Amino acid sequence: MQRKWVYRLGILLFLFVTLKTPLSYLLFGVSAKGKVVEIVFEYSSISLLPRSSYPRIEFIYQDKIYSMLGDENEYLLVGESVEVIFFMDNPSKAKIKSFGGLFLEALIEIPIGLLIWWAFFKSYPKMFVKPKERAWYENLLNKGKGQKEDN
Repeated sequence: MQRKWVYRLGILLFLFVTLKTPLSYLLFGVSAKGKVVEIVFEYSSISLLPRSSYPRIEFIYQDKIYSMLGDENEYLLVGESVEVIFFMDNPSKAKIKSFGGLFLEALIEIPIGLLIWWAFFKSYPKMFVKPKERAWYENLLNKGKGQKEDN
């Protein structure tokens, strides 16, 4: 029973840590209107064509102009209006207020992290097991080995 509890607690803890940043932006962040002022192209050392592009977005907060780079290859045009979200104490770390801008990293991290957590638990079946339960598991494993040898 303790093993299942630790497994579920680990999943909940991982989900909390992964979703903490985007949810904190939504709960405690301040929104402002930004404007795409230019598209910044990144070139590789040899190529004539750009490898990727980033929109540079400027927004005003408390009579100061802040600038940020959007996500890679985001399809925004110069002059387009974009809503940004940031914390009042650090407006320079703004993000585009969209599902992709806030949750894209979490959507990539969650399946990978849960797969690693599952593999960890499958690899160590005796970890987080009380001694009484451990003896029960060993008997179960020994019975399974004996049956395989008989066949």
